[in-house]
Order: sequence, then structure tokens, then C-alpha cells
Amino acid sequence: MQEIYFLARHTPFWAVPLIVLGGEFAYLFWLKRRKASVFLCLIIVLIGLSATSFYIWAGGPEKSVKFIKTLHRNSQ
Repeated sequence: MQEIYFLARHTPFWAVPLIVLGGEFAYLFWLKRRKASVFLCLIIVLIGLSATSFYIWAGGPEKSVKFIKTLHRNSQ
């Protein structure tokens, strides 16, 4: 669980580069007309956007970890 807490706490440091790189590669593959690669890159962008949205919605690094901890406790 420590890895999940670490990823939740430091979401902007991995999600924003995913969004930028996924968007750039999706555009390049779109120019080359490779549909499967475009969709894969757009899925990566959506993962980054959803993680960043959760981070903002939860309230930052401390509150996002607390939210995940309460979800984990309530699921057991």
C-alpha cells in the first residue's frame, strides 16, 4: 500500500508528463495514420487526466492519501 500512497501523494510529478507525452505521441501517430497507437496514447492521456482530476478533487497530497486510506479501511 505504501506505493499507492506514494503515487497519490506525488500525482502531478508523474501524471502531467504522461499527459504531455501521450498527447504529443498521439498527434505524431495521428499524422502517420496509425489508429491503434493513437488510441493507446489517448488512453494514457486519460489515465493521467483522471489521476490529476482525483488529486485536485481530493484536495492535494495529504488529503488524497487520507481519502485512499479511508477507502482501504472501509473496504475490509
